[in-house]
Amino acid sequence: MHISGVCLFSYNFKENVEIIKRDLFSAFITAISTFSAELNEELGYSKEYGRLHSIPINQTFEIMISYNGPLIGTLIIEKRYIDEDLKIFLNDVLNEFLLKYKDNLHDWDSDVLVFEPFKSKIERIYKKLEILSFQIPKIDERYEERIVLNENYLSLIQHIDGEKNINEISEQFGKNIDEIKSMISDLMWQEVINLSDKVYDDDIFEPKKDLFYLIKTKHIDSEKNKLTIPEKKLIEFNLLETIDGFKTVFDLSEEFKNLTINEIKHIISFYLSEGSYLEKIELYPQIIAISDKVRKKLKSKDLALAYSLENICDGELSLVEICKQIGIPIRDLKKILDTIGKHVIYRKKYVK
Repeated sequence: MHISGVCLFSYNFKENVEIIKRDLFSAFITAISTFSAELNEELGYSKEYGRLHSIPINQTFEIMISYNGPLIGTLIIEKRYIDEDLKIFLNDVLNEFLLKYKDNLHDWDSDVLVFEPFKSKIERIYKKLEILSFQIPKIDERYEERIVLNENYLSLIQHIDGEKNINEISEQFGKNIDEIKSMISDLMWQEVINLSDKVYDDDIFEPKKDLFYLIKTKHIDSEKNKLTIPEKKLIEFNLLETIDGFKTVFDLSEEFKNLTINEIKHIISFYLSEGSYLEKIELYPQIIAISDKVRKKLKSKDLALAYSLENICDGELSLVEICKQIGIPIRDLKKILDTIGKHVIYRKKYVK
């Protein structure tokens, strides 16, 4: 939409759902954005500081907002799907729209029909959303009610069982990974499938109690129980048992040398997406005065870092925020915090 309040272009991702009248919605967003910016300016802040970047609609939906020159871009989305990729997508849409229609906007005659061809662009941008090869596609049980698929997609669906990842499906289906990702993207677009959660090197997870008890129950050091657990599952249980809410995915890969980091991401992604096994958490460390005994064990570089962390780690900043503030990788931060040991307590916040 234009900052004047006119909706230049809109795209409905759910073709059979008309959520709101575009001009009414555009007027609302621009009005509340202008009000917020001007209020902040009155309070002594810049207009940019006061710009809204999201508006919750209810417990389920949220309006994501982004700004670029004379444009405001919005995306109405279920909160559970909001991630960094979708923020990038919205910014990419604005950038490409501005690039394509810069001249039209400069001498705009109020004709919005000129922007209609952007539909093909937005579909291409959407398909650029990152799909990772370790993610596991799962069929949406209601898809048969929605759409009729061609033979090629029906053949692909035969390989989707909720356990194989995209890379494994690519090998079985006999097509290269990029082609499979493109087809997977199309199926997601048509709401035929869902993908398991994305997992990154610096992610930290904590097992829920039911998984913890499940592992402890099954991972019993007796020949009888070892025989009842397939080797693949035993490896998964060993990995999951090691997840304690403090190790990053990278830390796990260092510990499990027999597994590649993509295999570890595959396992975690599968159990995380099951919904009752793993939770992603953020840790907020607070350092209680470090004892002289611990300080003497630290090398000069680590000692300087420990002094900095003693001031920063107040239980209000997450590990990720601390890393950004002091400019070190999360694994190095975890290493020094582990060394400090009992002088660190953690507040946990669950990531939805």
